[in-house]
Amino acid sequence: MQLLKRIRLRNWKSISDQTIELRPLNVIIGANGAGKSNLISLFKMMNAMFALEPGFRVYVGQSGGADSMLHFGKRRSPTAEMELVFDTQTGETKYVANWAAAAQDSLIFTDERIEFLRTGQNRSIVRELGAGQPESRLDQYVASENDPTAKVGLHLVRSCRLFHFHDTSATAAIRDASFVDANRFLLPDAGNLACMLYLFEMKHPVAFRRICSAAKQMIPSFSSFLLEPSKLNDRQILLKWFQSGSQYEFGPHQMSDGSIRFLALATLFSQPPEFMPLLIAIDEPELGLHPAALEVLAGMVKSASKHCQVILATQSSSEASRLRRSPQTDGL
Repeated sequence: MQLLKRIRLRNWKSISDQTIELRPLNVIIGANGAGKSNLISLFKMMNAMFALEPGFRVYVGQSGGADSMLHFGKRRSPTAEMELVFDTQTGETKYVANWAAAAQDSLIFTDERIEFLRTGQNRSIVRELGAGQPESRLDQYVASENDPTAKVGLHLVRSCRLFHFHDTSATAAIRDASFVDANRFLLPDAGNLACMLYLFEMKHPVAFRRICSAAKQMIPSFSSFLLEPSKLNDRQILLKWFQSGSQYEFGPHQMSDGSIRFLALATLFSQPPEFMPLLIAIDEPELGLHPAALEVLAGMVKSASKHCQVILATQSSSEASRLRRSPQTDGL
């Protein structure tokens, strides 16, 4: 399994200079204001940098500008650095990005590069991606050069994904209909949850049964899903379900916040391994869950960590204790 084995951050939000060693399963525990969310937000920034939208500039703007991104502001910390080191089957791949404060409270890259050190060799292959740009050039470099070193680096950083299932309001995407073929992977907000469950029911029955079993354990009234494209618009699908002892069709707005959030977590951690990203990061997965649900969640997280890397940030020491009870949790 490919792993993000080390993160180094300097002048990133509340982190002045820190190197973090990672294993397959990682739980970050701390009180409010301890910096957990700032570390997890690194993956949100990466998702913005290496997706088509919204992009690094938009992320910086939406996060309060360069002054909010830099440690104690840009006057004290005019620059920031990030280094990600991945273990792969053939060696070690490193992504480096340095930034500096620029006009209009923005950040620009002062250095961006990919390095690859093949196992058994002592000299790295380096791909310099330039300086002065407001966005990452890694995607552009891969498209123009078709360079294998850069291509592997892009795949690795793109496969580190942050998931955030906190928005379960009436207008949240998770409760809305979505396009039936939006099923390449589970979206960060689980906005395509019905699509993924429909795919798993049709093509991956073992994983689908695992998800259903978890739902039945934690949602007492749940009996089964009703997943099918709308008869009025066969391009859309809505999350529907049956209650035990009834044939009444319940919709997503008739499921509690905690229940639908647990369902998203169960789908994320119980999906087929080939759908899992390289790394799953989640901030406060225990939010709104019953203590009994945390036991089930811990088991699913441990199973998932055999196939992908997991980073959880939590205020709950009891959540970490549940994970530590298993011999599979040597990554804590």
